[in-house]
Amino acid sequence: MTVYLDSTFVIRHLLGAGPDSGVWGKWEKAYASTLMRTECFRAANLLRLEGKIDDDGRARLGSWIETVCSSAVQVPVTEAVMRRAADAWPVAVGTLQAIHLATLQELEAVHGVKCEIASDDATLVKAAKALGFAEASADAVADAGK
Repeated sequence: MTVYLDSTFVIRHLLGAGPDSGVWGKWEKAYASTLMRTECFRAANLLRLEGKIDDDGRARLGSWIETVCSSAVQVPVTEAVMRRAADAWPVAVGTLQAIHLATLQELEAVHGVKCEIASDDATLVKAAKALGFAEASADAVADAGK
């Protein structure tokens, strides 16, 4: 399985929040927008400022974020991605969501890479599905192993 990682999925997993989707680390290849690193660090900094994690926790989380980012192919936010992001979408999405969707489309159209989306952002997943992308799931992991 080839996945496109979104920061919501990464942060939730790194914090051990919520149920395990059964997808984490089971992919053959992972892609992420270069935005993911910034989004993850913004979330980590906010958690520290809100007192939900302490300084040591923030340092650990930062190290884990760097590890995840270095293990995924980083897809730059190019002019082509930004032009796609400005297009209309089948679902109402915000700017960052549109950039992620445009990155998914760019990976497929230009590089021939079809990803399943790994995200805890329900709107982003809904929009990706409307565009023909599958959501990464434990079922997909099991099917890939057959």
